[in-house]
Amino acid sequence: MQQGTENLIYQKASKCWECVNRSVKMFDTLLKEDADFDTSNYYKARNLLREADGFLKDAFKNAKKLLGPTPAYTSEDYQKWRDELLEEFHILAMSQEYEELKTELFEDDFLRDWMDEKNIESLLKKHFQTQQSGKRKLSNIKVRIILDRLEELINNAKEMNLRAIQKQQS
Repeated sequence: MQQGTENLIYQKASKCWECVNRSVKMFDTLLKEDADFDTSNYYKARNLLREADGFLKDAFKNAKKLLGPTPAYTSEDYQKWRDELLEEFHILAMSQEYEELKTELFEDDFLRDWMDEKNIESLLKKHFQTQQSGKRKLSNIKVRIILDRLEELINNAKEMNLRAIQKQQS
């Protein structure tokens, strides 16, 4: 997937990724044992984390609009356009069998930019069965993996935030 295309489709997710990574780097610097606590960097990192959290919420909303069921009043042209967009930008997974899907996800440029094969496989294992149950579609698993990865990173950054607060107080 080309970088411009990725930003078009996953715009909020990409912004979330950037903010959370910058936040984690700043928290890492703050949490080094030999480093003094820099309050201004702490507030910058905390604000980046809040922005990332907001972008993640927006990404969930966009994913629901893009992949969720369309209202009854939606025109056929819109539905056709949406289906073509999803196919053209490779948002949906094409494979339906576990091993084929794993290979497809390992080869996805966007996923490889954000995580290694170990992370992809663990998230695939986590969601393979549940993504086929109820009204969920297995083809939407790429987006589920991306959003879960972002959620993991934000949770890790929140833990770092708590450790930074503890460091400042001690």
